[in-house]
Amino acid sequence: MTLRVVLLLTAIILTGIGAAMSLNMRIIPNPGDGIVQAIADCIHKSTGFAKNCFDLVNITFAVAVSLIFAGELRGVGIGTVLAVIGVGRAIAVFNHFTYDRMKKMAGVEE
Repeated sequence: MTLRVVLLLTAIILTGIGAAMSLNMRIIPNPGDGIVQAIADCIHKSTGFAKNCFDLVNITFAVAVSLIFAGELRGVGIGTVLAVIGVGRAIAVFNHFTYDRMKKMAGVEE
C-alpha cells in the first residue's frame, strides 16, 4: 500500500508539473488543460486555482450522477479525490517558483 501511495503522489506531482509547463508556454494543450487555461484567463485567476475549481465541479457532478443512477458511489475513490486536489496545487506550487523564468526562457512574455 505504501508503494501505491508514493506512486500516486509522484504521478500527481509530475502531472501538475507537465500541465503547468505546457500551459505556461502556450503550446497546444490537451482539452482538459485547455479549458482550465481558458477559464483562468477569463476570470483572471491562477491556473492552479482554476484547475482545482474545475476538477471539484467535475468530481461533484460525477458523484451526483453515480448516486442518482447507480444508487451508490462508483468510480470515485481516494485516488481521484487526491488527484483533484493535488494536481491543481502542484501547478500552483510549480508556477510560484518558476513562472516568470519559464515565460522569459520560452519567449512568451505577455
